[in-house]
Amino acid sequence: MKIRLQLSEPTNEEYLLIGISSSLKDYELSYYLNKNFQIFFIKKPDIPFYNKKGLIDHFAFFHHYSEDLRMDYYLFANKSNSAFAIPKYKHFEYFILFKLSYFSIPIKDILKELRQINGINAAIQIPLEKFKDLQTILDDIEMHLLETSSTKQQKDQQQWLW
Repeated sequence: MKIRLQLSEPTNEEYLLIGISSSLKDYELSYYLNKNFQIFFIKKPDIPFYNKKGLIDHFAFFHHYSEDLRMDYYLFANKSNSAFAIPKYKHFEYFILFKLSYFSIPIKDILKELRQINGINAAIQIPLEKFKDLQTILDDIEMHLLETSSTKQQKDQQQWLW
């Protein structure tokens, strides 16, 4: 019997996307998120986002992995010098993408706390069932994390050679 494997589309149960409108710089927003949510976003090299035509641009990117919750958190800018990572949501300066685990997230509490941070004008959950570019963004994030981790490993190996 032949078994056919198919790629599954990401669902609301797997991911949560929040758009943030803010006047804060990326490092300031990361600082306040770390402080208010007891997480530790780490600045990574700017992430290249792509569309069907090719490279859009490079955007500020932060990552946090929670060992306890087994969840990934990604913070990325929506605006660069000349483009938008997600043009459909031009009114947001940043996005937080949660890669969920089996723990439920109190989304209402998170949005409420985000809105209380000085410098954040709005924080809104993006409905993923209507968001067609999620898979492309997830692919770009995965490739970026693989590239940055392999670059770090190469640098670590070179240090041991000397």
